[in-house]
Amino acid sequence: MTRIDRRVALFGMSAGLLSACSDLDLAEGKPEPKGGLGGTGIVGTLTDFGSLLVNGLRVETASALSVSSALGALAVEALAIGHQLTIEAATEDGRLVAKRVHLAHPVIGQVAEMASDGRTGSIAGIRVTLDPDAIGSLALGAWVAVSGTWQGDQVRASRIDPAPEGAEAIAGEVRVQDDGRLTIGDVTLLLGDAEPPQVGGYVTVIGRASEAGFIVDGLEEGRFTGAAGPLATLSIEGYLEPTPQAPFYAISGLGHSFDREAALASIQQERAVFSGAYIGSFKVETALVLPEEFAKRREVLRDALAVPGSVPLISTR
Repeated sequence: MTRIDRRVALFGMSAGLLSACSDLDLAEGKPEPKGGLGGTGIVGTLTDFGSLLVNGLRVETASALSVSSALGALAVEALAIGHQLTIEAATEDGRLVAKRVHLAHPVIGQVAEMASDGRTGSIAGIRVTLDPDAIGSLALGAWVAVSGTWQGDQVRASRIDPAPEGAEAIAGEVRVQDDGRLTIGDVTLLLGDAEPPQVGGYVTVIGRASEAGFIVDGLEEGRFTGAAGPLATLSIEGYLEPTPQAPFYAISGLGHSFDREAALASIQQERAVFSGAYIGSFKVETALVLPEEFAKRREVLRDALAVPGSVPLISTR
């Protein structure tokens, strides 16, 4: 369901760029696609070029493919190392070919607070910590677009880019608190007359930060749009966070639900790329543990692509 007002339209988000998830949403209560052959959904950091290299996968792109983002559409050539991408790809003659690429920013806004070390700041109420070797920097008062990965209630940033003054957005998993508040991270969503989004789902929210929370001017639900058809496999970079139901872990900030048989306790503190089938839930089969340092992550993923089997995978079955 699309809910866009004039402020959002001026900000550059549209139903065509960030449409609600029609073919895949891993939150409870959403329709589930049929099994069998299908596309590949990828959420991860752009680590190299030669096509797009994400999560140790090579994804080819057509020159005419437009990349969507909350800041508007851009050409594939405008993507940069460290950007956080959502890709829907189809397999063609043994190659992964992108049918949709979305540049996902977990937070866009003005740096309101800074730690003395220069590596941690607050943007739209979200704590942002730069990865070791992250590209770009934080400066008090600067307007920035953050590329990175949720870890609990904070974002671990791989890249910081300038953003237009006045542009503010947050994107992540919607949670409900004991007092009924809906939050992303630990920031309260002030919905006004907007229809509440699905709890446990992934939402991109445009609005304005305030002392009371994030004032919602418009929002879009869902991460994948069905551009490559119903997805059959997933490759997701992230951190785990505890949940009360089996298998007792989910991917932080994304709302991705694992099947009940997944064995994840041994990597509960690690950043990893989780890979497996989508069968109505994420039947994760392997995890590739990644270093915290961005430069070292790039090396590990280059090795995984160049020499299959050279980087050890952890079985999650």
